[in-house]
Amino acid sequence: MKRTRITRLLLMGVVPLALTACESDVDATIHANAEQCVASGQLTQAQCDAAFAEAKTEHERIAPRYTSYADCIADFGPEQCGPARDGSSSFIPFFGGMLLGNLLGGGGRYAPQPLYRPRSGEFQTAGGVGVGSRTGAIRVPETATKPQARAITMSRSGFGSRAAARGSWGG
Repeated sequence: MKRTRITRLLLMGVVPLALTACESDVDATIHANAEQCVASGQLTQAQCDAAFAEAKTEHERIAPRYTSYADCIADFGPEQCGPARDGSSSFIPFFGGMLLGNLLGGGGRYAPQPLYRPRSGEFQTAGGVGVGSRTGAIRVPETATKPQARAITMSRSGFGSRAAARGSWGG
């Protein structure tokens, strides 16, 4: 009985690591603006404009949200954050660019993803996946090209938030 239990626990720990290691990288491009997209020659002006419009719409929906302006600028820097336009009292980083991933290496593309530039200077998706610090053609983990389901509210925790969290467990 114990051997089966130990084997089961080992498999539960190893399988997620093995699956993560199997994730493949895909070809993608990072564009800071529509003009750069057109200059790459991969898409027409109309296609680049449409892709940027879609990424900006997604930005409004899925950008990381902060409950305070100070927390947002702590991650993204001064003058890199503003109030969300959804009527909430949250703050979001400014749109920093767009990620376009190639679908199965062919001509098809994943949905354009908005990108942000935190203090580190590396572009990252709304989900926090780093995709590089330069524009142009790159290889990224396939998870970076997947649309984010919803915005994530970011908060800086202190002792009070941890204590409150413990008090609500199991109840």
